[in-house]
Amino acid sequence: FAKDSRVFPLKNQDRKIVGLYFRLLDEKSTNRHFYLKDRQGLYPNYPKPETTKLILTEAIIDAATLLQIPGIANEYEILACYGTNGLTEEHARAIQSLASLQEITFFFDGDPAGSAGMKKQSEKLRDLLPGVRIYQVETPENEDVNSLYVGHQDKAEELFKHLIKERKLLSSNEIKKPVPPKQNVTEQ
Repeated sequence: FAKDSRVFPLKNQDRKIVGLYFRLLDEKSTNRHFYLKDRQGLYPNYPKPETTKLILTEAIIDAATLLQIPGIANEYEILACYGTNGLTEEHARAIQSLASLQEITFFFDGDPAGSAGMKKQSEKLRDLLPGVRIYQVETPENEDVNSLYVGHQDKAEELFKHLIKERKLLSSNEIKKPVPPKQNVTEQ
């Protein structure tokens, strides 16, 4: 079943390989994603406990792509979801354990499924993580992280930094202080 596939390790909290993901390289195939039975583990691994900024990608290949860009990988922890509905309980537990987490950025595909998945998953995380800002990268239409990288290799780091800088705030549970009303003061 894994013939002509790239293999990616899925790791547990101790950074030990506990599962495998296979990405079929045949672009014509309708099913290109395979996991071992009873999938467990995260890719590329559980985020470091001191993580403050996290990027969630829609697919493992997208996370692997971002890891190749030093300007992104040095500033953010990166974690792959397993598709638009693939923010698992294991992902949620790992993210909830990040005591210093300040922001999550979704970098999903630029298609209707990616948009719907981001909305659904951001709502799930908003309920679990009060005080964490949640952002969305507005991925160009019909593109994903990997296709953008392949199409712009010579300027990939610039492109990704720009897209992340221009991301859109989806939600913030920060407690806002009320602004006192302006008082009418007349001079005498």
